[in-house]
Amino acid sequence: MTATPGEIHLQLRNLKNFFRVPEVDPFEGETIDLSGIDQVMDALRAQKDWRTSRAKAVIWLPEGTADDALVGQLPRALATYCESQIQYCRRKMLEVRLEGRRALRVGAIFLAACLALSTALDKWLGSDSLLGYLFGEGLLIAGWVGLWHPLELLLYSWWPYSSDIKLYEKIKGMEISVRHGTMPEQA
Repeated sequence: MTATPGEIHLQLRNLKNFFRVPEVDPFEGETIDLSGIDQVMDALRAQKDWRTSRAKAVIWLPEGTADDALVGQLPRALATYCESQIQYCRRKMLEVRLEGRRALRVGAIFLAACLALSTALDKWLGSDSLLGYLFGEGLLIAGWVGLWHPLELLLYSWWPYSSDIKLYEKIKGMEISVRHGTMPEQA
């Protein structure tokens, strides 16, 4: 049996390991230190068109595992889990943006101070002086470097949270099936 496109197959020891990290025990054959949902997220990230394609998770449990009561609760539990993770990511994105704004204020003040000091040094030591030139340019560079972190926060640091929100939205509506046995080899 081969996986159809968009199917993500997981072999778990029990269904609770879909949400929590299993205890790694190489003697028992358990060597993956990721929860099932983390494995799904990694598998989705590896797919180029995960945003537009349909995805389905197939969870394989050992024979004789009596998790039938949990199987019925899985869609609701998955939706609840994903919604709480979405809220967490939104809070973290807001924190990053607020920190970016605070850092931008500090960086702008630092840049203004460096520009003022550079201008004062240029007037005091003269623009023809090598020492005045070195300190003046050094202060200009330091001022611009002071804006590096605020701009990094405002431009880039929130992207992982935004991506995770989209992933959790995708997973929240994902079809999940549970099968008993050993997961087939994937080609």
